[in-house]
Amino acid sequence: MPDKERIGLMNEIFRSSGFELTPRQLDQFGAYYDLLVDSNETLDLTRITAFEDIVVKHFIDSLYFTEFIELPSPIIDIGSGAGFPGIPLKIYLPRLKMILSEPRKKRAAFLEDTARALRLGDVEVYPHMVTERSFFTVEGVITRALESIDDTLTRVNHFLPLGGRVIFMKGPEADRDLDAVTAGNMNAYALETDRRYRLPNTSYERRLIVYRKELAGTRKTYSILKDLRATAGTAITSAENKTFKELKKLGDGGGIRKSGTVLVSGKKIIAELAASGRIPSRELILHDGYSENDEAINALISRHEDAGTLLVLKKALFNELDLFNTGGPLLAVQPPEMPEWKKDIIPGCTLLLPFQDPVNVGSVIRSAVGFNVGRIVILKEAANPYHPKSVRASAGAVFSAVMERGPSIRDLPSLPGGGASSVVALDAGGAPLDSFTFPERFLLLPGVEGPGLPEELKRESVSIPLSSGVESLNAPVAVSIALYEWSRQSPSNSTRVKTL
Repeated sequence: MPDKERIGLMNEIFRSSGFELTPRQLDQFGAYYDLLVDSNETLDLTRITAFEDIVVKHFIDSLYFTEFIELPSPIIDIGSGAGFPGIPLKIYLPRLKMILSEPRKKRAAFLEDTARALRLGDVEVYPHMVTERSFFTVEGVITRALESIDDTLTRVNHFLPLGGRVIFMKGPEADRDLDAVTAGNMNAYALETDRRYRLPNTSYERRLIVYRKELAGTRKTYSILKDLRATAGTAITSAENKTFKELKKLGDGGGIRKSGTVLVSGKKIIAELAASGRIPSRELILHDGYSENDEAINALISRHEDAGTLLVLKKALFNELDLFNTGGPLLAVQPPEMPEWKKDIIPGCTLLLPFQDPVNVGSVIRSAVGFNVGRIVILKEAANPYHPKSVRASAGAVFSAVMERGPSIRDLPSLPGGGASSVVALDAGGAPLDSFTFPERFLLLPGVEGPGLPEELKRESVSIPLSSGVESLNAPVAVSIALYEWSRQSPSNSTRVKTL
């Protein structure tokens, strides 16, 4: 049949079915027909080969249900095969954003070639099986595949948003399929449409079944794919990777000082840092197979992916960085600069920190921020306050605390201008805390773990009375109690907890 005659007959079939096509759409359907026929012998695209059967059973069948419902967009056609119903829908509804999912490589290549030849915009080919690791930003799903309704509902649940629809193009005998939908999917979806219909001018019966997502929440999985270029972010699979080696150094204070970067763990802290916008971030690090259903975290991951700063590490490598075995994201951030303490004494409490244990440093900083301490001076003996253990123990408070770098505890007795006389030390031999009145401005100095304080700094000291069965409290607890008492004595001191 000559091309012109074939296009004319195709136009008549479409018109008799209620579809008025533009000349461009007719040309596209004609070209699509030619591509199907030319490639069918080598790719086994369809067992339907007669011209009119292809037009009716593939083209018209792919479109006719649009008389009953409005298609959501973007939409993914799962198991597209030779492009049904996705390509006919895209030709007929050119503004539709379409993803064609087809795991068979040769057919996926055919779909890409067809979309290119027909000049179809906003068409993406996903050449993989849709699994729990697949994620798409779509409003709907459509399928003519033979998979059960329940299996498809389960397959797409993790990426379909609230209100999203799953459209099934079925034969007339779908009752068993509907009855087999599990309780979990019945809870997650509502049956919106169940309509029987017949293709115009034929005896071919069809059934349109549409489910609407009723439960909120999506879950996105980030994986290292065989094609590394298709991996979300940058994949790191070798311990010899330069970036990985640099990240490993961030597990100790020396590496943090040298790089000016710290690794932060804990979704809550990371989300607060990102929301504050005050702390510059570098890389966001995930492990292979990481799944997330928190919309804010997924949005943060997407921003890092777009910026080229998302890293996805092989799980064994990620575990070397994940000091607390959380399995959650790690965020590399640039902590605030700590200026040199000018040895001035501001009104209220200035906390001097000599602790060598980063957990103690973080715990005390958290209390200091909570009790509105005006300034924290990190003495030379102290652990880096941005050590990952300190950051975690502080619940992120280290990023909102006012901190300055101070001298060695050994140099405190020689503070200029009588500064040493302003030191209030926490010492077991000091005056009972409940009978002590804090001065208007002072330096609070807890003892170093183990050796305690130099004698010349104990001229004014306070102690926390304990029962005879306990020799002393641990450092963070003792400082917290002292700060509480200071706060209680100072009504003007707000004790609200600062947030990022």
